[in-house]
Amino acid sequence: MNRYTNREIGARIAMAMGFPKDFVESGRYMMFLWNDGAEVISLYIDDRKIELEPYHLLCTTYLHKVHIDKSGENLRSLFFNREFYCVHTYDSEVSCNGLLFFGSNSSPVLKLDQDETRRLKTLFSVLEEEFSVADANQEEMLRILLKRLIIRCTRLAKDQILKSNENQSDIDLIRSFNVLVEEHFKTKKSVGDYAELMYKSPKTITNIFSKYSEDSPLRVIHNRVIMEAKRMLFYTDKSAKEVGYELGYSDPAQFSKLFKNHTGMTTTEFKNQKDQLPLG
Repeated sequence: MNRYTNREIGARIAMAMGFPKDFVESGRYMMFLWNDGAEVISLYIDDRKIELEPYHLLCTTYLHKVHIDKSGENLRSLFFNREFYCVHTYDSEVSCNGLLFFGSNSSPVLKLDQDETRRLKTLFSVLEEEFSVADANQEEMLRILLKRLIIRCTRLAKDQILKSNENQSDIDLIRSFNVLVEEHFKTKKSVGDYAELMYKSPKTITNIFSKYSEDSPLRVIHNRVIMEAKRMLFYTDKSAKEVGYELGYSDPAQFSKLFKNHTGMTTTEFKNQKDQLPLG
């Protein structure tokens, strides 16, 4: 595994073949997982199984627990933390926040055509070379190359995840909404709450989502709540009542109804799945 660390500020970036689980679990990383082989790679993002096809790339974050079986030996992976490059702070540079990371599609999968595959191979090769150059410019060079990767993937995501990318201001509104949901989903549950923060009407937000996204804005809010609920039910011993309360639901019945409507099962049924999934 190639890695760079700035110990003074805790900045880290690393690149590996395969999925170095111990390293990933040692920090809070944004991740690019690229199937550069000829075979499908099976993996789980929390409880969701994904078959990562050849020449497809998955973007995910430390919010998710990733499990990859032996088929992941041919995976190319890249990790970085917010101390190395903060996608919130520098969103104006790369426009990925709320799309590649912390969006309504929590772990988007991108398809690479031949040209994009060639570009990505070249970029990863240059990254690999730069990891071995230990001089005063190494950190900035790695950061520049990471920005190039993020920008390329953001362009793909706009084409593949959103229905259209004709109106940039509309796309930025969707990204901003997703970011605000990430920040406030435990306390704000209605589209109106976020419309107030964005100085927009709920109707305007809903209409823009209907043009560009498969999910309604309310669905985005609920999806984020359910994602966090699943994490807490899987990885803690908290009861459904405790989980619901932490997520802003004082009425356990309201939380239970929302969970069942979105997952098709009760919180107890979901929690009992834990032993059936290969998550460690």
